[in-house]
Amino acid sequence: MNGTLDETAVADRVRVVLTRLGRLLRQRADGLTPSQLSALTLVEDHGPMRVSALAALEAVDPSVASRIVASLEEQGWCERRDDPSDRRASVVAVTEEGRRRAWAATSARTRFIAERVASLSASDRRRLEAGLDVLERLAR
Repeated sequence: MNGTLDETAVADRVRVVLTRLGRLLRQRADGLTPSQLSALTLVEDHGPMRVSALAALEAVDPSVASRIVASLEEQGWCERRDDPSDRRASVVAVTEEGRRRAWAATSARTRFIAERVASLSASDRRRLEAGLDVLERLAR
């Protein structure tokens, strides 16, 4: 490397770390798949929306979003309601049980990461925090 940045090597390390971290977080999913949790969180944050709007926010095909919503409905974590702006259409809304499940899942995942972060030295915690801005930019 001769003091130069090898973007491919860095990209490979980032990919491996994110894959492993994602796997560890999925193991603490509390019965929710990552797609289900993401959909619940988006609908909770943005309010009731059409499946097509959810698909656009998730950057997935509408048929995929429809399957995710169907699985959430089956569990009682979301429900379809009449769209107030167009009675022929429906919107997806999070149920109270869906809110509880999403909160429990995100809380469990955050606690898991917090425990891992707490095990780091103060110096490593500062380095990790400094690197978060860069990771957040990569994720946009």
